[in-house]
Amino acid sequence: MNINKNKNLLRERYVAFTIGVVTAVILVIRVVLLYDDHGGIFNAIKHLSQFFTILTNTAVMLLMFAISSGRKIPQLFKLCVIVAITGVGIIYHLLLAHLWSPEGLAWFADQGVHTLVPILTIGWWLMFAIKTKISYKQSFHVVIWPIIYSGYALFRAQFSGVYPYPFLDLETLGWTHLTLNLLGISAAFLLLGLLFITMNNLLLSKDEPINS
Repeated sequence: MNINKNKNLLRERYVAFTIGVVTAVILVIRVVLLYDDHGGIFNAIKHLSQFFTILTNTAVMLLMFAISSGRKIPQLFKLCVIVAITGVGIIYHLLLAHLWSPEGLAWFADQGVHTLVPILTIGWWLMFAIKTKISYKQSFHVVIWPIIYSGYALFRAQFSGVYPYPFLDLETLGWTHLTLNLLGISAAFLLLGLLFITMNNLLLSKDEPINS
């Protein structure tokens, strides 16, 4: 039993490290591509830091490196990151992908943060992540990060005048439409959270400890 558990733990860490490296490389490429247009690394990072996609990919990278180093990460925190990066992929391909058509390395970097990293992260979670039981009562936690980000983006836009996503554009939408958008996004993330909790508890091995 202990041998199998150790093997599972090593697989979880090795695959997590690989995903962390892949995510880091893609994020670096995103910065390099903006280096000239924004006058240096700091300004490129400052520009990218307004996007939910980049911040969530950064969270994935840090989570994967933390797991690969053997740190004990709360199961609920893992769930929130998994749901967030899944939301990145879904929202991009449903609402945003048609807005621009990058080419070459820019296309690779774009697909990297919106498609590759979400798929790799979900695959890692399904096949390699060690799971413990999660209560449905905890599902509301997955909405916290999108809400915090929305507040951050709106606050930042008051100074920069730049809204990172059309569905957060207060000046165009007005408060009523914006509020409806935020409620819809929150509901979508909550449904994703419930789905992942269900899958988590179904995939949970009877031999694993239960923390509800």
